Amino acid sequence: MTSTMYDPEGLKPEERMAILSLTVELNRIFAKDESEKANIPAINAIMKSFNAAAAALFYKNNKNVYRMCIAGTDFPIALPEARWRACVTAHGGSSGIARFGSWSLPGIDNDLPSWISACLYGLGSDGSFVFLGRTEGSWSDQALSSLASLQEAISPIVETRHERKIEEQKRAEAEKRLARSERRLRDLFEGSRDMIYTAGPDDIITSVNNSAAKLLGYPSKADLTGKPFGDFAFNPDDRRIFLEKMAANGYVDDYEILLTRKDGTPIFCIETGHALKDGSGAITEVQGIVKDISARIANEQKLWKMNLELADANMRLQKTQMLMVQREKLASIGQLAAGIAHEINNPLGFLTSNQKTLEKYFGKLKKYCSIQLSSLPNGAVDGDKASMMADIFSDAEAIFAESGDGFERIVTIVSSLKNFSRVDSSGDFGDFDLNAGIESTLAVAWNEIKYVSELRKNLGDIPHICANGSEINQVILNILVNAAQALAAPPQDGKGLIEISTRLEGDQVVLTIQDNGPGIPPAIQNKIFDPFFTTKEPGKGTGLGLSISYDIVVNKHGGQIWIESEPGSGTSFIISLPVAGPDA
Repeated sequence: MTSTMYDPEGLKPEERMAILSLTVELNRIFAKDESEKANIPAINAIMKSFNAAAAALFYKNNKNVYRMCIAGTDFPIALPEARWRACVTAHGGSSGIARFGSWSLPGIDNDLPSWISACLYGLGSDGSFVFLGRTEGSWSDQALSSLASLQEAISPIVETRHERKIEEQKRAEAEKRLARSERRLRDLFEGSRDMIYTAGPDDIITSVNNSAAKLLGYPSKADLTGKPFGDFAFNPDDRRIFLEKMAANGYVDDYEILLTRKDGTPIFCIETGHALKDGSGAITEVQGIVKDISARIANEQKLWKMNLELADANMRLQKTQMLMVQREKLASIGQLAAGIAHEINNPLGFLTSNQKTLEKYFGKLKKYCSIQLSSLPNGAVDGDKASMMADIFSDAEAIFAESGDGFERIVTIVSSLKNFSRVDSSGDFGDFDLNAGIESTLAVAWNEIKYVSELRKNLGDIPHICANGSEINQVILNILVNAAQALAAPPQDGKGLIEISTRLEGDQVVLTIQDNGPGIPPAIQNKIFDPFFTTKEPGKGTGLGLSISYDIVVNKHGGQIWIESEPGSGTSFIISLPVAGPDA
């Protein structure tokens, strides 16, 4: 494709006359019909004047629809924007005249060997383009110069026509928008359930909506128009104060005012308004919206009464909650007692057996000693009997040692229980060894853990903290028991693993209790610390254990507790406690 500027002055007189005649014809067509349908006879005239085999006019109309008018057809054809642009970009001259080879118009399967095109007005790829094709030979330079002459003659007309149609379209759309806005404002004014009014500078009502008449108890809004707004105020001074604020600020927001209905009934209202002022600052009009809040006032009165009742109910609920918390603690202690009883029963079993054996041996000793003393003359000692007595005494010493070990185990277990519950303390904050607390709690919870899980400890070198040791031990116990129960639930294969670690991070000690159980589903992870939330079967859990733990760690100790869990990969409870205590 070639794009060249041709000199219209180089035309012969008869060619120049033909272009002039075509220009007059196009002006007549466009003057007769201002719609885009005029493009059909226009392109027909152009094709005839240039003796072309095919002609088309590409343009974008005032509604931004991309069109093509083909000579010999009856109506414009809409094209997709992409296809339209492809035609004018590939074959149209940007501002001059273009000549190119074989091509066919969109939708027409008839290639012509030679084409010329011209941009009729300079709006770039959104302009208007004329295409002319011939069946044989190529377009001459004289034809291109004639097309350039036509372009120069009608481009201002086409461009002006297009811009005028765009302005007309914009004006029509603006009028439609204005009409819609007026209709919406009118509907808003009349459809509002609140009173809307306008008043003059003397506070005489100039217009109101139907809701105003309904609010004030009048048959129609005509009964309000022309009357001072202050006539409907229960206290005229309220209206005077409103107008003073309006004059000072130009607006008033949420002004509480008591109005009077026609039957004398008072109405609690809130009014919002603003003033229109002239150039000197004087008020020319007051516009306002009045909302009836009588129902809200009545509801607030009921709400005050309900608040008093709720406060009383809340006190009772707190007492009930304390009882439930206590019951949860007692349930935990009962569970621990069962475990401790189991641990104590083992050493007590062999202590009792040994004790009986000891009694039996000493009974024999007594019997043999008696026989020996009675049968030996002059105090002589029988060697066999002496050896037997030595063996019995030797066995007795071993029994005493074994019994001592058993009693030591009992003492250790009872000591762990004592350290866990801190029965000898007042429950106040004090120096607390977290690692020692973990050890004592593990001794108490061991019966829950040992059958379902292995235990791995990694207790770091951490300082003592200021805490209520009994409460922290309770938190550790709750988490350990939950972990053991999670590992005991089917379909767990073999023993699980519980890992406990402590470390120091800045001014915080961090305790992590991790299990490799089934994990916690993401959908309930944000609920596990909620009171009464439990996934256990009815009767097996109150849903208060972790809620109490959260309260102890966060509210009482100023720490943090959170979980990290992946279904199928286990759960980690992480507890962070300030070394210096909650006050720090």
